[in-house]
Amino acid sequence: MMEAMMDFFEAVENRYSHKERFKPTPVPLADLERIAKAGLAAPTGMNSQCVRLVILSSKEALQPLCDVMPTDGMLTAPAAIALLTDSSTQTGQYNFEVEDYAAAAAQMLLAATALGYASLWLDSPYFDEDKQKAALAVLNAPAEFHLRVVLPIGLPDGPGSRREKLPFEQRVSYGTCKW
Repeated sequence: MMEAMMDFFEAVENRYSHKERFKPTPVPLADLERIAKAGLAAPTGMNSQCVRLVILSSKEALQPLCDVMPTDGMLTAPAAIALLTDSSTQTGQYNFEVEDYAAAAAQMLLAATALGYASLWLDSPYFDEDKQKAALAVLNAPAEFHLRVVLPIGLPDGPGSRREKLPFEQRVSYGTCKW
């Protein structure tokens, strides 16, 4: 387990989408479980708790998913966590799957950063129906599940590129919109 842990605001400030390569250093299962627990602690609409996680704790476990989506991040990550939603948990007129997985993913990204790892919200390849089906088959997911995002997790192999955020003053207004 990583020893030093950042405080919350430091993790928020340091989190970025790591789109480069990872070091081959394994991520301890205890750290992956801690990251997963952070995601499962996220709020859920009407307490539906539709998010399901698959921890891929080794290169061997991750390889079949890499075959579906061979990006640098996936191919070099020593571990990953796949976030799925179970549509059978959604009842009535409301469906909170998107909000629920987004909240879980955000908390997991912050937890990974706090533990000293880099990660990336990787979802766009799964917008393709064929890749979605292939990934669900690899993960042995039930028919009512949808793969939403995969978070490759590991130590960055270099500083990683970071995109500039717009200044606070351009994105925040007080009382009414000022844009």
